[in-house]
Amino acid sequence: MLRLISWFCCLGMLMLMPSCATNPVTKKSDFVLMSEDQELALGQKAASEVAKQLPLLPEDDPLVRYVNTIGQRVASVSDRPELFYRFHVVDDSTLNAFALPGGYIYVHRGLINHLNSEAELAAVLGHEIGHVTARHAVKQYTQLQAYQLGAAVASIFVPIPYGVTTITDMLAIAMVRGFGREAELQSDELSLKYIAKAGYDPQATIGILQMLKRMEDLDAIIRKDAGDKVERYHGAFSTHPETEKRIREAVAKASAMLSTRGMINRMVFLRHLEGYPYGDSPEQGAVVDQRFIHPKLGFQLSFPDRWAIQNTPASLNARVRKQKAYFQLTLKELVKRRRADEILAQMFRHKRKTKIEHGRQDVFEYAHTTINMSAPHVSHAFVDAWVFLKGPKAFIMLMWCERDHARDYRKDFSSIAASFRGYIKERDGDVPRITLVQWKRGDSWLKLARRCHEKLGRFTAQKLAALNGMGLKQAPAPGTWVKTVR
Repeated sequence: MLRLISWFCCLGMLMLMPSCATNPVTKKSDFVLMSEDQELALGQKAASEVAKQLPLLPEDDPLVRYVNTIGQRVASVSDRPELFYRFHVVDDSTLNAFALPGGYIYVHRGLINHLNSEAELAAVLGHEIGHVTARHAVKQYTQLQAYQLGAAVASIFVPIPYGVTTITDMLAIAMVRGFGREAELQSDELSLKYIAKAGYDPQATIGILQMLKRMEDLDAIIRKDAGDKVERYHGAFSTHPETEKRIREAVAKASAMLSTRGMINRMVFLRHLEGYPYGDSPEQGAVVDQRFIHPKLGFQLSFPDRWAIQNTPASLNARVRKQKAYFQLTLKELVKRRRADEILAQMFRHKRKTKIEHGRQDVFEYAHTTINMSAPHVSHAFVDAWVFLKGPKAFIMLMWCERDHARDYRKDFSSIAASFRGYIKERDGDVPRITLVQWKRGDSWLKLARRCHEKLGRFTAQKLAALNGMGLKQAPAPGTWVKTVR
């Protein structure tokens, strides 16, 4: 989400004057550096840039219409019902939601997929509405202005290094990743208040926080299995405050409201998810067990079982679990016709004696070479480099390991490169999509994982359990409808 910082910096600073304003939530006077008109203008400009940067589902998409219906219901009972709230769905697998000033609410499809009732969706939207009603962006801006003033004074004596994060950088991060512990907890409390007034069960908020904790733990297990370093940062700009503390504090705040039971609407919610991608969309490519398919770009490839695969917006990455053997695939859009071997030669032009193979593989022209050089995570690396070319698209594949262990991975490298070919949906299948099935007596998440052919990879059973708000050893009652993938 840090890619959003750049557009925020380009919005320009408004002419701001100190003022006192009554906070819509607390009804107390706040000393702020932004009027309501300036706040709304900032949100409007930021929203237009978000639409250019993030993959948003269209407004007439059924899931977007459903989210908007629930969001408008919650917003109408909030502390700022006079605002025009706009609800958007970001079409990716991220477990996140964020709000811009003035009522622009964004929830990622990955987070929606892991909710399990309309009440939980209302609670997520209520949390983001809380950021808007409490004017957290405005308060954050005022605090950062004070910080910047202090930093300017300090810089007279201690020069600030070039490239230090600016106030606009920091505010952009706060908008997308959270406003700090106190503000997040206030939004949790406001969510409880708003969804109860809208007729939903307030306990849904607790279920969301438990889901976030479960997903955090599962992510740590997957990263540790791959050999990646697990880092959990809970500072002032963390996505959420420490999850277990949030659960305890939310339970304490909800205790007075737990006698107020409202709508849950589980099946209505689940039916709205059916058919949507579980993870990344066809436009972004998706990992299917040990394969990666990219329907939009028209290619696929496979990895041996010992490789852990990760798809990111910038590249497809993989590594041998807990070993120093790596893979990266990136796309380069050409502006001039070139051969694959010319592209590869240009990449390693400093290595004049590099021998390059050239030929065709499936629908692609390819070029291949191996070279010894320094690479990420490996100072003395053996690098296996490929370029697969089709029209103006050049797919650059790099695989590398420690030079002394090249014999251990050459077979894997050759297998991965040989698997690169064109994609045909009828032959190669679709990205994993959510479908509903009834839980049978004697079922388990392990059995359900086998029935869907372990499409989500090594931890399919754990992922399916988490998708349904449960742990691996928990099970719903027979006859219960649950989410799986096809």
